[in-house]
Amino acid sequence: MKGIIVSLYAMTASFRDPNTHLYQESILVPPPSTIVGIAGAALGLSFKDALAYFKDCRVSVGCILKNQGKGKDLWNYSKIKSKEVIKAILLREFLCDIDAYIFFACDDIKRIDELYNAFICPRYALTLGNSDELVKIKNVEKCDNISSSEHVEIRSTWIDGNYINNFELDWEKVKALPIKLTIKPPVVKNLPIDFSFNEKDERIATEFRKFTFLGEFHILKKPVTVYNFKDSKVPLFTFG
Repeated sequence: MKGIIVSLYAMTASFRDPNTHLYQESILVPPPSTIVGIAGAALGLSFKDALAYFKDCRVSVGCILKNQGKGKDLWNYSKIKSKEVIKAILLREFLCDIDAYIFFACDDIKRIDELYNAFICPRYALTLGNSDELVKIKNVEKCDNISSSEHVEIRSTWIDGNYINNFELDWEKVKALPIKLTIKPPVVKNLPIDFSFNEKDERIATEFRKFTFLGEFHILKKPVTVYNFKDSKVPLFTFG
């Protein structure tokens, strides 16, 4: 397989779990559908067309994201209650000071070239989450001969599947912390991976998959398949 690594920086980002409402906790790493949206903006495609592109070409995606903290923001929004539009408040979590690395892989070198050129000169502005959370593209790099291997040290990313019983803390890394830090267990989210679209191109989730989100201090008990993009080892999800 051939691939590319897209390195991004953002001051803030928020990846909403579609299953949450009044309190919107941010997912720690953009899930596959969000990565499709980012690539679609670079290619100049709608989400509907970008999803079809990834499914038809069997493009695989992965991501590693590190942040330096979290915050909470109050959002004022409108909702319909008893046929009346009223104002309400929700609390949305966001990540700050973010370095993200998005990985794309495909057997078709033509598609990798298209994605590479799209991120070198994006058609539309790229964001991580909300429309005002613009990103800076730091680097776009091609990778040849991407190989797979089995690995346990997988950090700040997601894995396709439920691995909540297959982790432990990396105590050597925890002991080296210079300050006290709250460490949470991995999170498993049931997220949409496929959609149908109505005549207005509004999306409706039609298929869900469980993903396990690992933090910086988690380590797996048993190895899983990862793909080697130069110095990075990352799990991938393939559409279609």
